[in-house]
Amino acid sequence: MDVTMEYDKTDKRFFLAIMVIAGITGVVAYFLFSAASPHVGLQNSIYRLELPPESEAGAATETPAETEAIDESQFANKVSISMPVGASVQGNPDYGPDPATATSDALVTWVNEDTAPHSATSGTGPADPESGKLFDSGLLISNNKFSIPAEKLGQGEVSYYCTVHPYMVGKITVS
Repeated sequence: MDVTMEYDKTDKRFFLAIMVIAGITGVVAYFLFSAASPHVGLQNSIYRLELPPESEAGAATETPAETEAIDESQFANKVSISMPVGASVQGNPDYGPDPATATSDALVTWVNEDTAPHSATSGTGPADPESGKLFDSGLLISNNKFSIPAEKLGQGEVSYYCTVHPYMVGKITVS
């Protein structure tokens, strides 16, 4: 029994037509993808905003910790408040000591001893309308510190918190 398959010219035409369509699809896809892919030095996006010149950008992003240079040697009394290791975990000690006390002639310094970034911001939390108006350390990464003279805090009890971890709260009493 001899089984042979015969191919007619229609099969060849369909095969060639499919190959031509595949080739055209490949070329069109290549050009569309290359046009849509990012190019070095060219950033055209509706989401991209031009940054202000560096002179303006530096002034706009500085925090009080960067703008005020405090000579620590001028202060005989110094109060150090730490952000201990693990302070970012809710339920762990936030600041130490808490509450802290200082005299009005002291220099109050917050030191981040944790591996997570923290801040010391005046107020009771993010919802406080007076939040950050008295002082704001900005973001303190590990082993950074922020200092402020106690006289700038005024007499009485001052609440502060961490803007990164709002459950971290503390108080300092200035006498």
